[in-house]
Amino acid sequence: MTVPQHERDSPPPIAAAPPRPVTVLGRPIEGVSLDVGGVLTVPDQGLIGHALAQRGVPFDRARFDLAHYHAMAEVERCRSLPEEFTDYQRGLLHALDVPDEHLEPGAAVLVGLQCCALWCQRVPGSMDAARRLAAAGLRLGITSNADGTIEDLLRRHEIAQRGSGPGIAVDHITDSGVLGTNKPDPAMFLATAAGLGLAPERVCHIGDSASFDAEGAAAVGMLAVHVDPLGSCPGDHHHVGSLAGLADLVDQAVAAAPAAPGRVTAEGGVG
Repeated sequence: MTVPQHERDSPPPIAAAPPRPVTVLGRPIEGVSLDVGGVLTVPDQGLIGHALAQRGVPFDRARFDLAHYHAMAEVERCRSLPEEFTDYQRGLLHALDVPDEHLEPGAAVLVGLQCCALWCQRVPGSMDAARRLAAAGLRLGITSNADGTIEDLLRRHEIAQRGSGPGIAVDHITDSGVLGTNKPDPAMFLATAAGLGLAPERVCHIGDSASFDAEGAAAVGMLAVHVDPLGSCPGDHHHVGSLAGLADLVDQAVAAAPAAPGRVTAEGGVG
């Protein structure tokens, strides 16, 4: 895929404040690498529901909340290739209780919708959770398998942006469409670590895929955390139900640690 020049050019580096190490899950970390899909956003349920209804494909709208994670479980079961969505689409349709005789037209609907712009519905609590991580003194970055447009998508929907703004403030964004490779390629994770100015061993990566995210991150030395609200992953890496679960662990670690000289306390004073 050819990425336009304006999408390949990165803005100047942001002068980030020194991170504050936090020991979580037995590892001291200074930064968090965030996957987008399944962590910050999921496919827009309204767009999918409307398109299925227009095509006459019956589905259970009440099952949307966990449908993405059931689809990702199917991706893991089939060991799908990065950015190959056939297994994901089948898993999503099954999760929505689409009858077998409607799977083929349902898949055609999803193929027609499949693009980066679909992934714009915020995961409940994700924005607050990311800001809690930042408030703990951790640097934040994005590591996403996308199509070269993820930074623009996140900025337009006020989900995240480099530096200050209405969304989550991050220091770096790694987009596979820009870098030219996909997770679990080590280059994706190393690019984010370098963008954060940290060694990989000082970064926690959180994503919704065992193979693309957790295994890829662990391979470069990052602390790997898998978002698995279904509790279906048998992997020996760490699991949480959502980004809020990681933020809870970080908050607990910060609360349990003695305040360092000059460190701002939860009450707003200086310890």
